[in-house]
Amino acid sequence: MTSNRSMTAAAIRQWSRRCFLTAAGGIAVAAAAWQPVQAQDAEWDKVIGAAKKEGTVVLYTALVGQPSTKKIAEAFTEEYGIAVEVLEARASEIRERVRVEQAAGRFAADVMFTSEGQTRLYDAEDKSIDPLPVTPNSRKIKPQFKLQVPMASVMTIPYGIMVNTGLVKPADEPKSWKDLVDPKWQGKILADDPRAIGAGYLWFFSTYDRIGEDYLKKVAGQKLVFTRDQRESQRRTARGEYSIYMPVILTDMSDLKGLPVKFIIPEEGVGYVLYGNVLLKKAPHPNAAKLYLDFLQGPTAQKIYASLGYGPVIDGVTEGLPADIKAISEAKLYGTSDSRRQNEMLAKAKEIFK
Repeated sequence: MTSNRSMTAAAIRQWSRRCFLTAAGGIAVAAAAWQPVQAQDAEWDKVIGAAKKEGTVVLYTALVGQPSTKKIAEAFTEEYGIAVEVLEARASEIRERVRVEQAAGRFAADVMFTSEGQTRLYDAEDKSIDPLPVTPNSRKIKPQFKLQVPMASVMTIPYGIMVNTGLVKPADEPKSWKDLVDPKWQGKILADDPRAIGAGYLWFFSTYDRIGEDYLKKVAGQKLVFTRDQRESQRRTARGEYSIYMPVILTDMSDLKGLPVKFIIPEEGVGYVLYGNVLLKKAPHPNAAKLYLDFLQGPTAQKIYASLGYGPVIDGVTEGLPADIKAISEAKLYGTSDSRRQNEMLAKAKEIFK
């Protein structure tokens, strides 16, 4: 009897010890997981504090005249009390300005808002940008927008088709990019010129890769009228000079409300340009710059972009939007261009569209 009691007591002690070690191990794992998170939060708090002391972030943006820039700057200032100084100019002008400034030893700007293609040039040729910092919101963006180049992805600009509703009956509306080869549209399509960098080139690049060269040769047979003035082209189509204009920036829909036009999201999806921020070399306000990079990938800025029809780079920000805006913001992405193939594709466009 005594022997059985001793064995039972020993078993209980052994079981208790295993439970204690297991529990202790669990606590240790939890503590190990908790400490890095707390350390990361503490480090980010230091960045926020230092950014507020710097008081300003200087932004160069190639997206000229867009209301999103001002709205986001105001939201950032409201959140952190940090002023945003903005310079808007064409991408080529900003690139030259940065080159001249940095060559002279002047590092005036912190962040530049630009496209993925331009970022490749800044990184490979100009050496004018720094590696991106890891920020809290940078971990939340969709995998497809995590890039090899040092650009913090922010949003996509979608391109589709515009028709004049007085000239094009609902039953005849082109539903896809492939519908543009229908003979009834011959001589009735105004198109951004694909033989120069711009929206037309983006359309050419994406459809060449997805549909093929034969398709583009058929489009060339439609006797397109080429333009390089997007804004005026929209107005010309609205006035009835042409039945179709393509590719159109779908976010411009709100600018043309009340006019006899309709914006169409092609069945295949939208051509797009990915825009984001780069950190300029030797940024004069490095902490404010990091904070701004993070802010634009966070929900506040992403909701602003989505509300204007741009494609967000994080999930969960399109709920509650008007149906037409939501459809554009959530449109399937069809294709984009690649600056590494620029010379090849421009030559191909000039060969097809003589």
